[in-house]
Amino acid sequence: MDNSKSIQKYSFSIDNNLSAEFFLKDILVTCYEKNLLDDKILSNLSYERLEVLKVQLKYYTKDESSSVMVEVAESLMQCIDYTLGVYLKTFNNIELILEELKNASLADMFKIGNDLIKKKVIESKKLLEEICKNKLKVDNYSYNDTIDYGIPLFFKEYQDFFAAHETPGSIDYRLYMDNMNYIGIEYISNYLETLSLENEFCYNFDICEINELLKGYDKKCELLLINIFELVFTNSLGLIICGKSLKNLNINSIDREQIKNRLGKLSLEELKGALVKYAERCCEILDIRNKILVNYIRKATEKITLLIDNSIKLNKLETVFLSFKENNDIDNEFIEYIDGKKLSNSVFRKLSEKIRECSLVQDKIELIRNNINSLEDLIDILDAECLFEDEYVMYFKSLSQMEIILLSKYVSDLNLENEYENDWYFEFNDYISSLREEEQVIIQKHKEIIQLN
Repeated sequence: MDNSKSIQKYSFSIDNNLSAEFFLKDILVTCYEKNLLDDKILSNLSYERLEVLKVQLKYYTKDESSSVMVEVAESLMQCIDYTLGVYLKTFNNIELILEELKNASLADMFKIGNDLIKKKVIESKKLLEEICKNKLKVDNYSYNDTIDYGIPLFFKEYQDFFAAHETPGSIDYRLYMDNMNYIGIEYISNYLETLSLENEFCYNFDICEINELLKGYDKKCELLLINIFELVFTNSLGLIICGKSLKNLNINSIDREQIKNRLGKLSLEELKGALVKYAERCCEILDIRNKILVNYIRKATEKITLLIDNSIKLNKLETVFLSFKENNDIDNEFIEYIDGKKLSNSVFRKLSEKIRECSLVQDKIELIRNNINSLEDLIDILDAECLFEDEYVMYFKSLSQMEIILLSKYVSDLNLENEYENDWYFEFNDYISSLREEEQVIIQKHKEIIQLN
C-alpha cells in the first residue's frame, strides 16, 4: 500500500481536529462520518468495549459482586476510553489508527495503554523531583504550594487502572500557556514539562531581581495567582527593546517612553514581528539553546503582542513593563475586593437546578467553576443546598487559595447569633481546621487585610 496516497485521502489531522480528552470518541465519530468506519466495525468495537468493562468490573469488585452503581460503571468506561486514547495517540496518522482499530484487540490495546500511563507516571514523578530540587525561591503561595503539596497529592491519589482519566490534586499556580484539553496523567505531564520550561527561563536571572519584580507587580504578590515567567519574560523583553542589560529587571518611566517611541507606530502585525525579533535576541543574550524553550518563548511572544499593543494605545505601559517598588513597607494596608458580575435571577435559578440534577460531584464542581464569577453568586449557590455532606469537602478542595480566603472572610464577618445556621458554614470551618497549620496561618493573615464590599 502507498502510505502517502492513503494518508492523503483523509481530510483531517490528529493535532487540529481531535480532542485530547475524548480522543477515542472523536476518532470513531469523525471516521464514521467520513465513511472510514462502517456500522459493522463500530458494532464490534462497541462489543469489545463492553467486554473490557466486564473485566474491569471484576477487578473493581474483586469478583465478589455482579453489580455496581451506574456512576461507577460510567467512570470505569471513561477510564477505558481514556486509556485506549493514550495508546492510539502514539500513532502519527489516522491511517495507522484505523488499521489498529480494525485489526487489534481492544483488550490488548487497553493493556498497552495502561502500561504507557504507568510509564508516564514514573517519568512525571522524576520531573517533579527535579522541579522540587530547583524551584524558584519566591514568596508566592500558589507556586510553592502547587509544587510542594498540590502535585504530589495527584501522585498519591491517582489510580491508573480504575480512574486514569481523573486529575486529583490541587493546582493553583497558573502557567503562562496551559493546555487545559488534557486530563489525568497527560495533563500533569504536560503541566510539569511546561513549568520546567518556565523555570528554566527564569534561572537566567538573579532570584533577588525576580522577587523585586514580583513586589513591583503587587506588594501582596505572595497571595496572588500570578505567573512568574510572564512577568520576568515581559520585562526582559522590554529591556532588550531599550538595549539595556538583563542583569537588572527593573524598567523605569524613561524606559517605557523609549519602548513607546519604538513600538507605538507599528501595526499589530509589524509589532508581532518586531517582538519576535527582540525575543530571539533575548535567547541569544541568555544563550538559550533548548529548542523547546525557544519555541515556547516564541509562542509566549505572540500571546503577549496584543497585550502590549493595547497598553500602548491606552497609554498604560506601566501595567505591562513593571518598575520595582521604592517602598516595600506594607503595614497597615488593605486589599479591597471588588466582586465579579452577578448572574441574573433566571440564569442563577436554572444553574442551581442543573447542579442539583447532577449525580456526580465532579460535574457539580465543573458547573460551578465554569458559571460562577462572583463571590455573591458563590455564597448563594452554597446557600441553595446544591451540595450535600462529603460533596462540600470535595468542592472546597477544588477552590483556589484566594477563593478559600474570601469564603473565610465572609464566614468570619457573619453575625454568628442570627445568621450562622447553614450547613455549609460548619462544613467549611471543619475543612479549614483540617488544613495544615501553616495554611491556616496564611488564610488568617490575609483575610484580615481583605475588605469585602
